[in-house]
Amino acid sequence: MQIEITELLLEAFVFDSVTIGIKGWLIGLFASAINRTTRSEDRVLAIRWLSQSRDVVASDASSIQKLKQLNALINSRAAIAAIATSVSEAASNYRNSSLPLSMKIALPATLAAIPLVGGQAAGIAAFGSALGVPVLLLVFLGAAGITSIIEAVLTSPEARTHIADIIDVIIEDERLRQTSAQMKAAMKEQPMDPTRFSMPVEELALRQHLLCMDPYNFEQHTMSFFNRAGLEAWATRKSNDLGADGFAVHADGLIVVQCKRNSPLNKVGRPTVQQFKGVTEEHNAHRGYIVTTSTFTEEAMTSAALTNKIVLVAMDDLVRWHAEQPTF
Repeated sequence: MQIEITELLLEAFVFDSVTIGIKGWLIGLFASAINRTTRSEDRVLAIRWLSQSRDVVASDASSIQKLKQLNALINSRAAIAAIATSVSEAASNYRNSSLPLSMKIALPATLAAIPLVGGQAAGIAAFGSALGVPVLLLVFLGAAGITSIIEAVLTSPEARTHIADIIDVIIEDERLRQTSAQMKAAMKEQPMDPTRFSMPVEELALRQHLLCMDPYNFEQHTMSFFNRAGLEAWATRKSNDLGADGFAVHADGLIVVQCKRNSPLNKVGRPTVQQFKGVTEEHNAHRGYIVTTSTFTEEAMTSAALTNKIVLVAMDDLVRWHAEQPTF
Protein backbone atom coordinates (compact mmCIF):
# COMPACT_ATOMS: atom_id res chain seq x y z
CA MET A 1 0.00 0.00 0.00
CA GLN A 2 2.80 2.38 0.96
CA ILE A 3 4.59 1.62 -2.31
CA GLU A 4 1.45 2.37 -4.32
CA ILE A 5 0.96 5.72 -2.55
CA THR A 6 4.62 6.61 -3.14
CA GLU A 7 4.30 5.73 -6.82
CA LEU A 8 1.14 7.84 -7.15
CA LEU A 9 2.84 10.81 -5.48
CA LEU A 10 5.84 10.40 -7.78
CA GLU A 11 3.58 10.27 -10.84
CA ALA A 12 1.73 13.41 -9.66
CA PHE A 13 5.04 15.22 -9.13
CA VAL A 14 6.29 14.26 -12.58
CA PHE A 15 2.97 15.35 -14.16
CA ASP A 16 3.07 18.71 -12.37
CA SER A 17 6.69 19.27 -13.40
CA VAL A 18 5.90 18.47 -17.04
CA THR A 19 2.84 20.74 -17.00
CA ILE A 20 4.84 23.61 -15.50
CA GLY A 21 7.52 23.08 -18.14
CA ILE A 22 4.93 23.12 -20.95
CA LYS A 23 3.36 26.31 -19.59
CA GLY A 24 6.77 27.98 -19.38
CA TRP A 25 7.47 27.05 -23.01
CA LEU A 26 4.10 28.40 -24.18
CA ILE A 27 4.56 31.63 -22.23
CA GLY A 28 7.88 32.03 -24.01
CA LEU A 29 6.21 31.48 -27.40
CA PHE A 30 3.68 34.24 -26.75
CA ALA A 31 6.28 36.68 -25.40
CA SER A 32 8.65 35.98 -28.29
CA ALA A 33 5.92 36.46 -30.90
CA ILE A 34 4.95 39.82 -29.38
CA ASN A 35 8.51 41.07 -29.02
CA ARG A 36 9.24 40.21 -32.66
CA THR A 37 6.61 42.66 -33.88
CA THR A 38 8.21 45.61 -35.63
CA ARG A 39 5.81 48.32 -34.47
CA SER A 40 5.78 49.40 -30.83
CA GLU A 41 2.09 50.27 -31.22
CA ASP A 42 1.38 46.62 -32.03
CA ARG A 43 3.16 45.50 -28.87
CA VAL A 44 0.97 47.81 -26.82
CA LEU A 45 -2.10 46.37 -28.60
CA ALA A 46 -0.86 42.87 -27.78
CA ILE A 47 -0.49 43.72 -24.09
CA ARG A 48 -4.03 45.10 -24.05
CA TRP A 49 -5.27 41.95 -25.83
CA LEU A 50 -3.65 39.72 -23.21
CA SER A 51 -5.04 41.85 -20.39
CA GLN A 52 -8.55 41.56 -21.83
CA SER A 53 -8.09 37.82 -22.47
CA ARG A 54 -7.01 37.35 -18.87
CA ASP A 55 -10.24 38.99 -17.70
CA VAL A 56 -12.28 36.67 -19.93
CA VAL A 57 -10.50 33.52 -18.75
CA ALA A 58 -10.93 34.54 -15.10
CA SER A 59 -14.60 35.46 -15.49
CA ASP A 60 -17.62 33.41 -14.47
CA ALA A 61 -18.90 33.26 -18.05
CA SER A 62 -19.84 29.92 -19.58
CA SER A 63 -17.36 27.99 -21.73
CA ILE A 64 -19.22 28.98 -24.89
CA GLN A 65 -19.14 32.66 -23.94
CA LYS A 66 -15.44 32.51 -23.09
CA LEU A 67 -14.58 30.87 -26.41
CA LYS A 68 -16.60 33.43 -28.36
CA GLN A 69 -15.07 36.34 -26.47
CA LEU A 70 -11.49 35.05 -26.82
CA ASN A 71 -11.97 34.45 -30.55
CA ALA A 72 -13.46 37.92 -30.97
CA LEU A 73 -10.47 39.50 -29.22
CA ILE A 74 -8.03 37.65 -31.48
CA ASN A 75 -9.92 38.72 -34.60
CA SER A 76 -10.36 42.33 -33.48
CA ARG A 77 -7.10 43.58 -35.01
CA ALA A 78 -4.88 42.30 -37.80
CA ALA A 79 -1.79 42.69 -35.61
CA ILE A 80 -3.30 40.48 -32.90
CA ALA A 81 -4.36 37.87 -35.45
CA ALA A 82 -0.80 37.81 -36.85
CA ILE A 83 0.68 37.28 -33.38
CA ALA A 84 -1.84 34.51 -32.65
CA THR A 85 -1.01 32.83 -35.97
CA SER A 86 2.69 32.97 -35.15
CA VAL A 87 2.09 31.33 -31.76
CA SER A 88 -0.13 28.70 -33.39
CA GLU A 89 2.52 27.78 -35.93
CA ALA A 90 5.24 27.54 -33.29
CA ALA A 91 3.05 25.45 -30.96
CA SER A 92 1.93 23.18 -33.79
CA ASN A 93 5.58 22.57 -34.62
CA TYR A 94 6.29 21.36 -31.07
CA ARG A 95 7.84 18.11 -32.34
CA ASN A 96 10.73 20.10 -33.82
CA SER A 97 11.11 22.40 -30.81
CA SER A 98 13.72 22.31 -28.07
CA LEU A 99 11.22 20.83 -25.60
CA PRO A 100 12.44 17.76 -23.70
CA LEU A 101 11.08 14.51 -25.11
CA SER A 102 8.88 13.91 -22.05
CA MET A 103 7.11 17.24 -22.64
CA LYS A 104 6.71 16.60 -26.37
CA ILE A 105 5.00 13.32 -25.55
CA ALA A 106 2.82 14.84 -22.84
CA LEU A 107 1.81 18.07 -24.59
CA PRO A 108 -1.07 16.82 -26.81
CA ALA A 109 -2.60 14.74 -24.01
CA THR A 110 -2.20 17.60 -21.53
CA LEU A 111 -4.05 20.04 -23.78
CA ALA A 112 -6.64 17.42 -24.71
CA ALA A 113 -7.59 17.20 -21.02
CA ILE A 114 -8.92 20.77 -21.05
CA PRO A 115 -12.71 20.70 -20.80
CA LEU A 116 -14.23 22.75 -23.60
CA VAL A 117 -17.58 22.99 -25.28
CA GLY A 118 -18.98 19.60 -26.26
CA GLY A 119 -16.39 17.55 -24.37
CA GLN A 120 -12.65 17.46 -24.74
CA ALA A 121 -10.32 19.42 -27.01
CA ALA A 122 -8.76 16.32 -28.59
CA GLY A 123 -9.14 17.49 -32.17
CA ILE A 124 -7.47 20.82 -31.54
CA ALA A 125 -4.87 19.41 -29.17
CA ALA A 126 -3.62 17.05 -31.86
CA PHE A 127 -2.57 20.15 -33.79
CA GLY A 128 -3.93 18.84 -37.06
CA SER A 129 -4.39 22.52 -37.92
CA ALA A 130 -3.71 25.85 -36.28
CA LEU A 131 -7.42 26.65 -36.08
CA GLY A 132 -8.45 27.44 -32.50
CA VAL A 133 -5.01 26.81 -31.02
CA PRO A 134 -4.48 30.34 -29.56
CA VAL A 135 -7.78 30.14 -27.68
CA LEU A 136 -6.93 26.65 -26.42
CA LEU A 137 -3.52 27.82 -25.20
CA LEU A 138 -4.96 30.86 -23.41
CA VAL A 139 -7.49 28.65 -21.64
CA PHE A 140 -4.74 26.19 -20.71
CA LEU A 141 -2.43 28.90 -19.34
CA GLY A 142 -5.20 30.49 -17.30
CA ALA A 143 -5.19 33.97 -15.76
CA ALA A 144 -1.87 33.39 -13.96
CA GLY A 145 -0.16 32.17 -17.13
CA ILE A 146 -1.43 35.14 -19.14
CA THR A 147 -0.13 37.46 -16.42
CA SER A 148 3.27 35.80 -16.81
CA ILE A 149 3.21 36.54 -20.55
CA ILE A 150 2.39 40.20 -19.89
CA GLU A 151 5.20 40.47 -17.36
CA ALA A 152 7.67 38.80 -19.72
CA VAL A 153 6.79 41.34 -22.41
CA LEU A 154 6.76 44.37 -20.13
CA THR A 155 10.24 43.64 -18.81
CA SER A 156 11.70 43.49 -22.32
CA PRO A 157 13.16 46.76 -23.68
CA GLU A 158 11.33 46.38 -27.00
CA ALA A 159 7.88 46.64 -25.47
CA ARG A 160 8.37 49.78 -23.41
CA THR A 161 8.56 52.44 -26.13
CA HIS A 162 5.03 53.60 -25.37
CA ILE A 163 5.29 53.29 -21.60
CA ALA A 164 2.37 55.65 -20.95
CA ASP A 165 0.02 53.35 -22.87
CA ILE A 166 1.46 50.30 -21.17
CA ILE A 167 0.82 51.81 -17.73
CA ASP A 168 -2.87 52.03 -18.63
CA VAL A 169 -2.80 48.24 -18.90
CA ILE A 170 -0.72 47.78 -15.74
CA ILE A 171 -3.07 49.73 -13.49
CA GLU A 172 -5.96 47.47 -14.54
CA ASP A 173 -4.12 44.54 -12.94
CA GLU A 174 -6.11 42.76 -10.24
CA ARG A 175 -3.16 43.19 -7.86
CA LEU A 176 -3.77 46.94 -7.92
CA ARG A 177 -7.52 46.71 -7.42
CA GLN A 178 -7.42 48.45 -4.02
CA THR A 179 -5.00 51.19 -5.07
CA SER A 180 -6.71 54.57 -4.84
CA ALA A 181 -7.71 56.60 -7.89
CA GLN A 182 -5.34 59.38 -6.79
CA MET A 183 -2.41 56.99 -6.65
CA LYS A 184 -3.30 55.53 -10.06
CA ALA A 185 -3.40 59.05 -11.49
CA ALA A 186 0.06 59.76 -10.04
CA MET A 187 1.35 56.54 -11.62
CA LYS A 188 0.54 57.92 -15.08
CA GLU A 189 2.10 61.38 -14.69
CA GLN A 190 4.99 61.79 -17.17
CA PRO A 191 6.41 58.25 -16.73
CA MET A 192 10.06 57.48 -17.45
CA ASP A 193 11.63 54.09 -18.08
CA PRO A 194 13.89 52.66 -15.38
CA THR A 195 17.46 53.12 -16.61
CA ARG A 196 20.59 51.57 -15.16
CA PHE A 197 23.25 54.22 -15.70
CA SER A 198 26.93 53.36 -15.94
CA MET A 199 28.53 53.56 -12.50
CA PRO A 200 32.12 53.47 -11.20
CA VAL A 201 33.20 50.17 -9.69
CA GLU A 202 35.29 51.66 -6.89
CA GLU A 203 33.11 52.46 -3.86
CA LEU A 204 34.24 56.01 -3.13
CA ALA A 205 33.83 56.96 -6.78
CA LEU A 206 30.40 55.29 -6.83
CA ARG A 207 29.25 57.28 -3.80
CA GLN A 208 30.43 60.53 -5.34
CA HIS A 209 28.81 59.73 -8.66
CA LEU A 210 25.45 59.03 -7.00
CA LEU A 211 25.65 62.32 -5.10
CA CYS A 212 26.25 64.26 -8.32
CA MET A 213 23.56 62.62 -10.44
CA ASP A 214 20.75 64.60 -12.02
CA PRO A 215 17.70 64.04 -9.75
CA TYR A 216 15.59 62.53 -12.55
CA ASN A 217 18.44 60.25 -13.61
CA PHE A 218 18.80 59.18 -9.99
CA GLU A 219 15.11 58.25 -9.89
CA GLN A 220 15.39 56.24 -13.12
CA HIS A 221 18.56 54.56 -11.83
CA THR A 222 16.88 53.67 -8.54
CA MET A 223 13.87 52.15 -10.29
CA SER A 224 16.16 50.01 -12.47
CA PHE A 225 16.87 47.80 -9.44
CA PHE A 226 13.17 46.98 -9.17
CA ASN A 227 13.01 46.37 -12.92
CA ARG A 228 15.99 44.00 -12.85
CA ALA A 229 14.33 42.09 -10.03
CA GLY A 230 11.60 41.20 -12.54
CA LEU A 231 9.03 43.78 -11.46
CA GLU A 232 7.14 46.14 -13.74
CA ALA A 233 8.70 49.47 -12.74
CA TRP A 234 9.03 53.08 -13.87
CA ALA A 235 9.86 56.54 -12.56
CA THR A 236 7.72 59.65 -12.88
CA ARG A 237 9.06 63.06 -13.84
CA LYS A 238 6.18 65.14 -12.50
CA SER A 239 6.11 65.95 -8.79
CA ASN A 240 2.91 65.02 -6.96
CA ASP A 241 1.32 65.50 -3.57
CA LEU A 242 1.93 61.83 -2.77
CA GLY A 243 5.70 62.23 -2.75
CA ALA A 244 6.06 59.33 -5.18
CA ASP A 245 9.01 59.30 -7.60
CA GLY A 246 8.65 55.75 -8.84
CA PHE A 247 6.38 52.73 -8.88
CA ALA A 248 6.78 48.96 -9.14
CA VAL A 249 4.18 46.19 -9.24
CA HIS A 250 4.87 43.40 -6.77
CA ALA A 251 2.98 40.11 -6.57
CA ASP A 252 1.34 41.47 -3.42
CA GLY A 253 0.48 44.92 -4.77
CA LEU A 254 1.92 48.33 -5.53
CA ILE A 255 5.35 49.47 -4.38
CA VAL A 256 5.80 53.25 -4.12
CA VAL A 257 9.30 54.74 -4.11
CA GLN A 258 10.50 58.14 -2.94
CA CYS A 259 14.00 59.20 -3.93
CA LYS A 260 16.08 61.70 -1.92
CA ARG A 261 19.35 62.60 -3.63
CA ASN A 262 20.62 64.46 -0.55
CA SER A 263 24.09 65.54 0.49
CA PRO A 264 25.68 63.33 3.22
CA LEU A 265 24.89 65.81 6.00
CA ASN A 266 21.28 66.33 4.92
CA LYS A 267 19.65 63.42 6.72
CA VAL A 268 16.10 62.39 5.96
CA GLY A 269 13.99 63.27 8.99
CA ARG A 270 10.93 61.96 10.75
CA PRO A 271 8.40 64.29 9.01
CA THR A 272 9.32 62.87 5.60
CA VAL A 273 8.96 59.30 6.83
CA GLN A 274 5.69 60.00 8.61
CA GLN A 275 4.16 61.67 5.57
CA PHE A 276 5.25 58.89 3.22
CA LYS A 277 4.08 56.24 5.68
CA GLY A 278 0.66 57.89 5.72
CA VAL A 279 0.54 58.00 1.92
CA THR A 280 1.51 54.34 1.62
CA GLU A 281 -1.13 53.18 4.08
CA GLU A 282 -3.90 55.57 3.03
CA HIS A 283 -3.65 54.68 -0.66
CA ASN A 284 -3.43 50.92 -0.13
CA ALA A 285 0.12 50.45 -1.40
CA HIS A 286 1.83 47.17 -0.53
CA ARG A 287 5.06 48.86 0.51
CA GLY A 288 6.91 52.16 0.37
CA TYR A 289 10.66 52.60 -0.14
CA ILE A 290 12.55 55.79 0.71
CA VAL A 291 15.92 55.71 -1.06
CA THR A 292 18.51 58.36 -0.22
CA THR A 293 22.14 59.20 -0.85
CA SER A 294 22.45 60.32 2.78
CA THR A 295 21.14 58.65 5.95
CA PHE A 296 18.11 58.84 8.26
CA THR A 297 17.74 60.48 11.64
CA GLU A 298 17.10 58.30 14.69
CA GLU A 299 13.54 59.68 14.88
CA ALA A 300 12.95 58.76 11.23
CA MET A 301 14.12 55.18 11.76
CA THR A 302 11.97 54.87 14.89
CA SER A 303 8.92 56.08 12.95
CA ALA A 304 9.57 53.64 10.08
CA ALA A 305 9.97 50.75 12.52
CA LEU A 306 6.36 51.17 13.67
CA THR A 307 5.08 49.63 10.43
CA ASN A 308 6.18 46.87 8.07
CA LYS A 309 5.13 48.93 5.06
CA ILE A 310 8.12 51.29 4.98
CA VAL A 311 11.66 50.32 3.95
CA LEU A 312 14.50 52.82 4.46
CA VAL A 313 17.43 52.62 2.03
CA ALA A 314 20.40 54.78 3.04
CA MET A 315 23.58 55.37 1.03
CA ASP A 316 25.32 52.28 2.49
CA ASP A 317 22.34 50.14 1.48
CA LEU A 318 22.26 51.69 -1.98
CA VAL A 319 25.95 50.92 -2.48
CA ARG A 320 25.24 47.28 -1.56
CA TRP A 321 22.45 47.24 -4.15
CA HIS A 322 25.12 47.88 -6.78
CA ALA A 323 27.24 44.99 -5.56
CA GLU A 324 24.38 42.53 -5.13
CA GLN A 325 20.95 42.79 -6.76
CA PRO A 326 18.35 43.25 -3.98
CA THR A 327 15.13 41.29 -3.70
CA PHE A 328 11.82 42.98 -3.00
